[in-house]
Order: sequence, then C-alpha cells, then structure tokens
Amino acid sequence: MERKELLVCCVVGLLGLVSAATGFAAEATRIKGSQVQFVNATQCEYPRTAALGLGFTAAVSLMVAHIIINVSTGCICCKRIPQPSSSNWTIALICFVVSWFSFVIAFLLLLTGSALNNQHSVESMYFVSYNCYAVKPGVFAGGAVLSLASVILGIFYYITVSSAEKNNDNLYGNAVQGPAIAMGQPQFPAHNQTQEPVFVHEDTYMRRQGPLQEQFIQRKSSRENLDRFIPNRSAMDMGYAQSMLTDSRKGKENPAASSPSREAYQRKLAEALNMNRTRILAFKNKPPAPVDLYPKDFFSSQTQDKPAKPRRHIPQTSERTLDAPDLVDDYYLNLLDWGSANVLAIALANTVYLWDASTGSTSELETFDDETGPVTSVSWAPDGRHIAIGLNNSEVQLWDSTATKQLRTLRGCHGSRVGSLAWNNNILTTGGMDGCIVNNDVRVRSHIFETYRGHEQEVCGLKWSASGQQLASGGNDNLLHIWDRSVASSQSSTQWLHRLEDHTAAVKALAWCPFQSNLLASGGGGGDRCIKFWNTHTGACLNSVDTGSQVCSLLWNKNERELLSSHGFTQNQLTLWKYPSMVKMAELTGHTSRVLYMAQSPDGCTVASAAGDETLRFWNVFGVPEVAKPAPKASEPFAHLNRIR
Repeated sequence: MERKELLVCCVVGLLGLVSAATGFAAEATRIKGSQVQFVNATQCEYPRTAALGLGFTAAVSLMVAHIIINVSTGCICCKRIPQPSSSNWTIALICFVVSWFSFVIAFLLLLTGSALNNQHSVESMYFVSYNCYAVKPGVFAGGAVLSLASVILGIFYYITVSSAEKNNDNLYGNAVQGPAIAMGQPQFPAHNQTQEPVFVHEDTYMRRQGPLQEQFIQRKSSRENLDRFIPNRSAMDMGYAQSMLTDSRKGKENPAASSPSREAYQRKLAEALNMNRTRILAFKNKPPAPVDLYPKDFFSSQTQDKPAKPRRHIPQTSERTLDAPDLVDDYYLNLLDWGSANVLAIALANTVYLWDASTGSTSELETFDDETGPVTSVSWAPDGRHIAIGLNNSEVQLWDSTATKQLRTLRGCHGSRVGSLAWNNNILTTGGMDGCIVNNDVRVRSHIFETYRGHEQEVCGLKWSASGQQLASGGNDNLLHIWDRSVASSQSSTQWLHRLEDHTAAVKALAWCPFQSNLLASGGGGGDRCIKFWNTHTGACLNSVDTGSQVCSLLWNKNERELLSSHGFTQNQLTLWKYPSMVKMAELTGHTSRVLYMAQSPDGCTVASAAGDETLRFWNVFGVPEVAKPAPKASEPFAHLNRIR
C-alpha cells in the first residue's frame, strides 16, 4: 500500500470512529421519556442535553469521510478497468452501493434524531389529548452502527479501485518494450527528404509521446536545448520582409551597380523609414508606444506630496474648573447637557443652571420645590433654545431658555422619576424608573403617541441615532434594546429590533458613531466594566474591551476615529481610545470621585465632565476644529499654449 492510500485510509477510518463514538454518546445522552415532565395540561418541560451537538458531529464526520473517499477515487463511471468481470471489481461495486445506501440512512438517522431531541416546551396533540414526544431508543445507536459499516465498506472500495488502477497502468506500460516508437505515433521523414521547416514548441513534441516514452528521450545539453516558436504572421511586416529578401538577392546579382553615395543614401532612407531592422520574423505583438495626452508639467502640480499631519497634543489637565455644589451623585441620572447654541445646562439638586460658553456667564433657569424635585434629567432640543427637564415626581417640563419661560408640562408618561431624555426632532423620548419608554410629540395636546415596554427596571440611558430611525435604550436590568420606529409602530409596543444581554451590569453609557450609522458603543456599570461595540443592523457584538472600572459615559470624536469614556472607582479618569484598535491615547485625571456625566460642545472639540466631587471640568481633549481651506484652482493643462482668438 502506497503512502497516499495509507493516509486516506487512516483519515477516513478516524472520521468513522469519531462518527460512531459521537453517535453512541448521543444515544446515551438523549432525552428519555422519564425525563420529560408535564408543566401543565398543554406544555411539556424538556431537559437540556448534549445529544444535539453529538449527533450533529457524528453526521458531519460521516459526510466528510465519504467526501474524502469519493474525491480520492474519482467518478466510478469514468474508471478504466482492464478486466470488468473480475470478482474483486464486482465486490468493490457492491461495497460502493451498500456504503452509499448505509451512509444515507445513517446520516438521516443522526440528523433527524438530533433535531427531534432538541425540543423545549413543545407539546403534541393526538386525539384531543396532549402528549410529550421523546426520541425512541436506538435511533442514534443505529446511525452509529451504520456509519461505521459505511466507512469500512468505503475504505474497502477505495483500496480495490486503487489496486485496479495500478494493474491497469502496468498493463499499458508493459505494451512498450525498449526505446521504440509507440503505436499511433507520427513517423518523421528521413533527413534527405526536402520539406519546409516547421516551428513547433518543444512541449508539443513531448506531449506526443506515449505514457512511458519520455524516459527514453535523450535530452541535449542545457546550452543546446532551446525552445522553438511559431511566428505570428499578423505581427510581421510582409512588405519589409519581401524587400529584404529581394534587395539582398539583387545586390548579389549586381554588385557593381551600387556606389558609396547610393549606399549612404540607402542607409539614411532606411533610418528615416525604420527599415534598418535585421529581424524578419515576429513572435509577438509589440506594445504600442505611450501617448502623452497632457503636458508633463500638468501632473507635476497635481501629484505633490502632502505634508504629514502633525500629531495632536492632548492636554493632561482641565482647561477650566467650575464649582457644582449639591450635584446629585446618582449613576442612573442624566444631569448635564450642552446645547447647539453653545449653552451648557446642569442640574444641581432642585435648580437648573445655564452657563453660556461664549461669554462665560451663568444664569439660573428655575428652582423647583421639594414636592416636584429634585431634577433627574436635562436635555436640550435640537434648536438649542428649548430644554426638557425631567423631575422626580414623574413630570417633564419644557422651557424656553431665551425667555426663561415654562411652555408646558408633560404628565402621565411615567409613574416615578424620569431619569433619561432624548430628542428626535419634535419627538421627546422619556425613560423612567418604571421601565417604560414613551415617545411624546410636543407639538400636539395629546403628546403621548407611542410606548416601548422591554425593560424590567429603571431606564437610565437613551440615545437616538443620527438618522432618527433607531433608538438605543439601556437599563438597570443589564439589558440593551435597539428599537426601530418602523418595526415598533407596525407591531406591538414590546417588539424591539434587538435585545442584547451581553452586559452584566446596568447599561447607561450609550453613543452612536458619527462616521458609521449602524455602529453603537455601550458601557456597563461596576459589575461589567466593559465597552462593547454593536452592529445595530444585525445585533452582532463587534468588540468588547474591559476598561477595569465602571463606565459612566461615552462620547465619540466628531473629527477623528476616537472614543472618550468616563469612569468611576478607582482612578475616576477620562480615557481616550483610538478606534477600532482601542489603544489608549490618553488618560485624563483630576476628579476625585466618579465622573458621572459628560457633554460635548457643538464644535465637537471641548468636553465638559461633572463628577460626584461637585466640580465641573472642561477638557480640550478633541483638539481645535480645523478651518476649511478653499480648494486650490487646478491649473489648465494647456495654459502654456497660444490660444486662437
């Protein structure tokens, strides 16, 4: 037995043993009838077993073994067997048929048994009575026995076919004795016969020999073993070839007719007409000469190397620090927001303050009494003038910051405090401690038009995507939901697009990527400490990074592929990450308590952070915004040429 045959037999045999072993293991771990319990009259409770994976592994191993056998032997219909009536060949055919028949039965038994065994809370009704179904004994075992028999028969078929092919090759090889010309070969004429030369590639001659004739060809030395090529007539200049042949013959017939001046004239004429070539035959087409469509100086100005972008300096200390007395140290609230009019809003206990970043002035918007306060969330509307304020008594108030005037109060949304707010044009989305998410149209009297129910505990994070089509919500129940407006509006209010359960702590920090619409970053609490990235179209988790501390807030850089996160114990730091490598670019320290809230300036460069140490710090972490430079005018390609007026 050759090395190849031994290797194929070993691999196929090993796969057969694996298939049989996993089949018997699936038989041992299948769900028995005694293990199924009736929960009620119409529901059955099934235990979880490993029979599904074992049965699937057995079926796949068997299929791979048969694929290897059939690829190694080839098509049975195309085999060339010298003695079709041989008893061994008849036995091989029988083994082939029985092997395939047993393979099909074993494959179906293993897959069907695995599928039927994987039932959970499923019942069947027969004659108006409910019965629990369990896989009958012997299904997996029968599949295992048949798979082992199928593999053994397949190995015997492979060995028989391989030995028959060897005998076939030996039979044809013995037909040629010695260095003679094989039957059916063309007879070459003798050297004394006149015949036009034929240019044939050497490989063509080698392919004309019989299967064992190559070993008798006496190859010449490497210097003399040259290739021969067939000329390409379409690439030949027939007129030039005719001229070269006739002129050389005329020159030999009339040597006195040529003079030195005539020869000089002929040479100049040949150079001018490209007639001074010495080769007549052409073996391939020459590439056409490149044509310059534009002047060379046109591209010189367009392909100048751009200067390398300098590395941005990230200050390690805060640019400004403000006092924030009575700031509530609560992880589940959202008390800081920076509006599009460059005004920062912060809630300190029962009072909402506004800080104008352009002038540095601070003003008090409103102070609420103890029955309605404290303030639990603030959020600016997209216009930068109106602000929504969530209160501890489940109300949400809308204020005009320019006129310092209350516009309306939204009641009936929640049964307890409103800890998170998010705007989507004229829609204000609120999340409460009752686990409900309510969409409010602030333009109409009956403002509540949609409610999402998916969280079992307080909703502490809400973010709309830039397109306004998808909403991300995080809760104290460790759940992250993706809601799609089209899905939720057309179906029930509990029909979320994705329900993501990978976090092991409360999910408050949420941030949609500004340069990839379906990318969402989420951060977990102290028991999770991870930043996870999600594809909201498929619900797949793209990456997860353990930060080592509680993730309180997340912000994307609007100008670069960077992500900023704020953390709690032990360092209470802000960390700048490079996306997608998630390499730490900088760690900003200064707060002495967990950094609960972050807000980004309208230009996307400055970040404000508020912590439990009752300080508000401003960080120039995202750099200075780049001023758009006017694009240089491209020089005209033919400006140096005179124009016809």
